[in-house]
Amino acid sequence: MKDNNVILEVKDLHKSFGEQEVLKGISTEVNRGDVIAIIGPSGCGKSTFLRSLNLLETPTSGQILFEGTDLTDKSTDINVTRQKIGMVFQQFNLFANMTIKANIMLAPVKLGVMTKDEASKKADELLTRIGLLDKADAYPAQLSGGQKQRVAIARVLATDPEILLCDEATSALDPQTTKSILSLLKEINEKRGITIVVITHEMAVVQEICSHVAVLDHGNLMETGTVEDLFRKPKTDAAKRLVLSGFAHIG
Repeated sequence: MKDNNVILEVKDLHKSFGEQEVLKGISTEVNRGDVIAIIGPSGCGKSTFLRSLNLLETPTSGQILFEGTDLTDKSTDINVTRQKIGMVFQQFNLFANMTIKANIMLAPVKLGVMTKDEASKKADELLTRIGLLDKADAYPAQLSGGQKQRVAIARVLATDPEILLCDEATSALDPQTTKSILSLLKEINEKRGITIVVITHEMAVVQEICSHVAVLDHGNLMETGTVEDLFRKPKTDAAKRLVLSGFAHIG
């Protein structure tokens, strides 16, 4: 019987680059509304795993099911699915030659899910929410790092995703700016019910917004559980090392 609470299911996921096997048979589930941190030492496969969830990396084998639909099935229109699986990158990836508002409007108009007028209204609503409506006609180069990341998040929200994938979205930001981005992500999760999967090497991120943790090491999923369980009683040596290190220098 299908569990309607499971929004994403990963089954025996493998990924190799040439002879190097980066992901070694990962299986896990993500429940709707969860905020999950993926942690682990540098080179353990975190980014490859995250990018595989919306097929930015094509798995070598295994399955990824989003709301029961197998994304690895060649008959699946991944571009349609990606409207529901948004991604926020560490380097923002905004189009430098477009205004902030145009950056936000681009995807819904290009995908045909909104008219230009509808996308314009949506962009204004999102810019108001992130406190940057006065920057609508500015260009990315005129914004601070924190402002760019807010715009990057707003751009993803323009297509009303059900999952947000964040690839170290705060690692290039100062502590105060990081705090504001985390507050925004927390609001998105609590008020809109969006599921969030975030790669981080910062313990503060896990403690501030996450409900669950997945520990990767050498391409294997070593442990999953609640944040409380990870900090109070980690089960594996890999998790224990991360807790003791305070996640320092593991990115």
